[in-house]
Amino acid sequence: MIDFLIAGGGPAGLTAALYAARAGIKPVVLEGLPGGRLQEIEKLENYPGFPDGINGPELAAAMRAQALRFGTVFRMGESLASLRQQPDRSFLCTTDFGETLEARCVLLATGTEPARLGIPGEDKFLGRGVSTCATCDGAFFKDKTVLVAGTEADCVAGALYLSRICRLVLVSVVSPNKPSLPAALHRARQTPAIEWLDDTLPLEILPRNDQRGVGAVRLRHASETFERSVDGVFVLLGDTPAVRPLGNLLPLAPDGGIIVDSESGASSVPGLYAAGDVVSNAVRQVATAVGSGCVAAMGAIRYIHRFAPGSST
Repeated sequence: MIDFLIAGGGPAGLTAALYAARAGIKPVVLEGLPGGRLQEIEKLENYPGFPDGINGPELAAAMRAQALRFGTVFRMGESLASLRQQPDRSFLCTTDFGETLEARCVLLATGTEPARLGIPGEDKFLGRGVSTCATCDGAFFKDKTVLVAGTEADCVAGALYLSRICRLVLVSVVSPNKPSLPAALHRARQTPAIEWLDDTLPLEILPRNDQRGVGAVRLRHASETFERSVDGVFVLLGDTPAVRPLGNLLPLAPDGGIIVDSESGASSVPGLYAAGDVVSNAVRQVATAVGSGCVAAMGAIRYIHRFAPGSST
């Protein structure tokens, strides 16, 4: 049985692993993407200790190496798929590879995942013409036509970036949340390469003739349905806490995050902790993720020593 299973290899999970390993508990980390969302940060300038900044992958590698030095076990590329608690309060954890692991204590540091439109074709073409990150994937659409759909602020930022790469950027604001700053919105409205599809919602993402990528999108304006040819679709709706492995194990906050005790990182389920961006009302910064990973690790260490199944104390 694993004493301490950590789901997530971002800054919260890596910090928790470091603290647990130094306390003599050998944590096992299902790291998924090593470093988590740190891999997307080109230059991090607001993390203390680096006056000239540091790129995300470099910081992630240093954090991982430090946790590894003290005995952390990393299962590279594996993620937590599901979780359930047994009568003795231990957990059965299933990975996305289908393997079942048993753990005395679990920390969820799974971060966030991009919100989706929920329309036909979106999942089918994810990574094959559908993207959730303009700066990550914009270069693949040089001189092409794309649709950006999301909140106003995300659409404005994404469209302005893509307008320097793509031939034409169509914009559909699908959510009233996150209004854009007026100056940025005005600039986006005046950019020739950006076409605004006001009061228009995407209904379906359609394939190319060869079925291997995106060829068009079906949209609705008022009662009219029509199609526009596009080479790609960027879904920019922000992020939501990545809590799918929990199922119905515990109630979530209205924002979709996990409610934890601020002094221990403990959830309402004994032995289950959470840290980082997956926590309700989290301030989503690397520095706060590190802090919450430390708090949750300390809480988990106390739990393992005092209350975990099979404990001698």
